[in-house]
Amino acid sequence: MTEVIYFDIDGTLRDEKQGLPDSVCRAITKCREKGILIVICTGRNEESIQEDVKALNADGVISGDGCGVRWKQKVLKHIAFSIEIVQEILEEVKGSGSGASFESDNSIYMNAEAALFYKEDFEKKICGDQGAEKRKEENRIFYENNISQLWKEIGKVHKVCLIGDGPFIEAIKNKFNGVVEISQIREWNHRMYLEMLPPGSGKGRAVKFLNEYLNIRKENSMSFGDGENDVGMLLESGIGIAVKGCSEKLLRYADSVCGSPAEDGIYRELIQRKIIDEDIERTVKKSEKEKRYGNGKTLVAKRGDLSDLSEKLL
Repeated sequence: MTEVIYFDIDGTLRDEKQGLPDSVCRAITKCREKGILIVICTGRNEESIQEDVKALNADGVISGDGCGVRWKQKVLKHIAFSIEIVQEILEEVKGSGSGASFESDNSIYMNAEAALFYKEDFEKKICGDQGAEKRKEENRIFYENNISQLWKEIGKVHKVCLIGDGPFIEAIKNKFNGVVEISQIREWNHRMYLEMLPPGSGKGRAVKFLNEYLNIRKENSMSFGDGENDVGMLLESGIGIAVKGCSEKLLRYADSVCGSPAEDGIYRELIQRKIIDEDIERTVKKSEKEKRYGNGKTLVAKRGDLSDLSEKLL
């Protein structure tokens, strides 16, 4: 019996072009009617969570890739880097020409290279969207060179992201290996991307921690994600669902793959698994949706058997 569901945000709950689909709101309402708890589990800090997601009034929030855990209004966990580690990373970045961002609970501090990289990436995602300006406002992340203000919260940084060439990223990874948690390392827009967290963090640890706090057995929890940083979350859930278009690595750990936000993937998956019942109104409109996106059937396999589906789904 599912007692709690963990949801990543970007690429899972919502689409950057279309925002939060109405089907997600209906699905969460139906989950609540069955007494299922809802937890947001995101890499974003709480300040940058979009307003439409905040309006869902989740029971709990795991933020900063597991560095922060809040249940209702109570903060249960908060982890940050030491000032010395942040200063060391800053010294390594200085003069390298690499992008760097430092995230605290309230802000994201970027140098010029990171601000340009993230801005160009986001604008590419929303290119051609008539509501592009609205999407920028909803995103709640401002891509600006504000690293000179980092001193205000240097002791509260819980995530560091670096963008650079392969040798630089590899050198940083090797230098700080064992001192930090490597959350992600991958190619992104022809650059190498490295994401580092304080020891003891990560979405998986946070999910395990909150399940234990709520006295919920692992097998009675469920999660939805699309990124490489969601691997731990899926592994610590009884049922782990990858979203279409997800990281290829995540496929190896998923129990099934659901449709994208635009395809009402979460809603359909929960119906498929008989966790919620389909709306009568939804049934009437279903055929019209299928003409646009296909029948939205869920591909189900045992965890670890999905990698051969990657070409079909990604």
